[in-house]
Amino acid sequence: MPRRPRDLFSRRYRHRIGYEGEYYLIRKLNDLKRPGYYAVRTPGSGTGKMTVKPDVLAVDNGELCAIEVKSTNKKEVYVPREQLERLLAFTRLFVVRCPSCGHEIRPRPMIAVRFLGRGWVVKEVVDVREGITVRAEEVGDGDS
Repeated sequence: MPRRPRDLFSRRYRHRIGYEGEYYLIRKLNDLKRPGYYAVRTPGSGTGKMTVKPDVLAVDNGELCAIEVKSTNKKEVYVPREQLERLLAFTRLFVVRCPSCGHEIRPRPMIAVRFLGRGWVVKEVVDVREGITVRAEEVGDGDS
């Protein structure tokens, strides 16, 4: 976790928390060192409204996931509808086809929120009529 600055709301500190949250999630999957568990950060994720791409592209127990990662020291975080729409657009465009049978594999759209000192909440995105608020009370067992 980055050193605590004087201004907890500074743009630089918030970006650093987000960046480290993405890398922490990637390390959690990659440290398993087992087939079917791997993750990569997509460079420049979230840099523009024109480019649709998630923060992390991962394989979790053999399942392809497109993940938007949030990190916060607050008790809740709001993910705007526009960001969820871009995540779903990515999952519609990113299609992997099996060369032998033609079966299509699309990533599951996921939100992963790291509540600093509390743990993670991971949710699948199903409906984007409005944004999603994720609360720290939803934290399950696991690492912080």
